[in-house]
Amino acid sequence: VHGDTSLVMLWTLWCFVAAYWSWALLLVGSLSVYTFLLPFVLTSWFFGEQDLKKKYDAKWALVTGASSGIGRALTERLAAQGLNVVLVALNDKLFDEFMVELNATFPSLMFRRVNANLGAAPESYMGDIEAATADIDVQLVFNNAGFVVTGLFADAQPDPRTGTTIQMANYNCNATAPVVITHLFANRMLNSGLKGAICFTSSPAGFLPTPMTSMYASTKSFLTTFAGSIAAELRPDGVDVLVVHPSPVDTAFYAGNKHNIGAMKMAQQASYPPTAIAACFFRSVGRVVVHDHGYMSLFMRMLIKVIDVSLLATLMSRFAGSSAEFKAAKKQRPIVAASAAPAAARVAAPVAAPIAAIIRSSVSRSASAEPQAVVSKRSKPTASPKSPKRK
Repeated sequence: VHGDTSLVMLWTLWCFVAAYWSWALLLVGSLSVYTFLLPFVLTSWFFGEQDLKKKYDAKWALVTGASSGIGRALTERLAAQGLNVVLVALNDKLFDEFMVELNATFPSLMFRRVNANLGAAPESYMGDIEAATADIDVQLVFNNAGFVVTGLFADAQPDPRTGTTIQMANYNCNATAPVVITHLFANRMLNSGLKGAICFTSSPAGFLPTPMTSMYASTKSFLTTFAGSIAAELRPDGVDVLVVHPSPVDTAFYAGNKHNIGAMKMAQQASYPPTAIAACFFRSVGRVVVHDHGYMSLFMRMLIKVIDVSLLATLMSRFAGSSAEFKAAKKQRPIVAASAAPAAARVAAPVAAPIAAIIRSSVSRSASAEPQAVVSKRSKPTASPKSPKRK
C-alpha cells in the first residue's frame, strides 16, 4: 500500500509539473507569434499611405538603385508627392531612359543624377554623392540598391567592373554602401536640426542561413540589425529609420540566379510588383522600425519560431551538400602543397584588400576630423539651418 501511495504521489507531481510547463510553453509560444502578427497585420492592412513631403517638411530625397525595380517605383512615388529626387544608379541606358521619362512627367521638379557602381569601394562614388547634394537638404534617404550572387562563397570570381571579386562587390553594394551613405546624411540631418527618415531594403533571406547565396543573406541580416540599432539613436532627434523585408519582387534581381537555384525560380513565379513594395515604405516609416511584407516574410518568421536558427544551421550544414544544385556548383580543387602557400594567399588578396582599404579610409577620416565634445543630444543651430560642410 505504501508503494502504491508513493507512485500516486509521483504521478500527481509529474502531472502538475507537466501541466505547468505546458501552459508556460503555450504562453511563450503565443506571445512569440502574436507579437509578430500584430505589427504584420497593422502594416499590411491598416496603415494608410503617408505624405512624406508633409510629414517631414522635406524637399529632397535620395534613392539608390533608382533606375529600375523598387528604386524606380520609390522615385516615381516620391515625385508624385512633389519631392525632388537625387537618383543614384549604374550608368547605363536604363538610367538614361528613366531620367528622360522623369523630366517629361514631372517638369516642375528637379532630378539630380549620380552615376555610381556601389559594388566598388566607397571612394569611387561618395565624392560624387557629396558633391551632388552639397547645396541641398536631403531629408529622405532610401538605401535600396542591392543584388544577389549565387554559388559557393569560396569560389568567388573576379569582377572587372569593381576591381575585386563578385562576392566582395555584392558585400560592398548590399552593406558597405548603405552604411557610408547613411553616415553622411544622418550627420547632415543631425547637424542642421532637420527631421527626416532613413530607409533600407532588406530581405526575409536574412532571417536564416541560405547556402548558395551566402553573401546576400548575410548582408541583408546585417541591414536589419543595423537599422534596428540606429533607429533608437536617431529617433530622439526626429530622424526615423525603417527597414522593409519584401517578399519576392518582379525585378531584374533574378538575373543573378546564375546557378538555377530552384527556390529562387519558384519565388520568381509568385512575385509582387515593385510598386507594392514601394508602398510599404510610405505606409510604415515613422510608425514602425521593421516592416515584414507578404507571404515569404510570414513563412520565414513562422519557420524560425518553430525551428530555432541554431538547429536549422546544423541541419543545412549536414544536408545541403547533397543537393544537385550544390554538387553542380562545387568545384573540384587540387590539393595545394605547403610550398605553394604564397600563391594561395594571393588568391585571397582580392577579398582582403578592399576590407583593408575601407578600414584605412575610415581611420584616416577620423584622424583628420575636428575634435568634438561628447554630448547627450545635439543642440539645434540658432543662426542658420545649414552647418558648414565637414571635410
